[in-house]
Amino acid sequence: MDQKVIAGVGNVYRAEVLFRHRIDPYRAGKDITPAQWKAIWSDLVELMHEGVRHNRIDTVRPEHTPEAMGRPPRVDDHGGEVYVYRRAHQPCHICGGEIRTADLAARNLFWCPTCQRP
Repeated sequence: MDQKVIAGVGNVYRAEVLFRHRIDPYRAGKDITPAQWKAIWSDLVELMHEGVRHNRIDTVRPEHTPEAMGRPPRVDDHGGEVYVYRRAHQPCHICGGEIRTADLAARNLFWCPTCQRP
């Protein structure tokens, strides 16, 4: 959460990219391996380019879209299809477990404790 290290990604992309890479949101940044960092960075660049292109934040992979999974689309004033952001107490699209939320440094965390084990 130290913005001297990286700033500007935003809460939505942070929550979503950590989910996509199965990283617990409480994991210290110093414990991320160089390979994990490279994968996270590449994913963020692609997701943010797509967000600009479509004027909305969609972070679910094609196999997890509402159409592919036969589930209703997300209804939220934020818009976009996401895995965990603002989905507290709802089932995870991957494992079916309950999405959790907590506060950390005045920001909301959203994560799946099954998919994002410490």
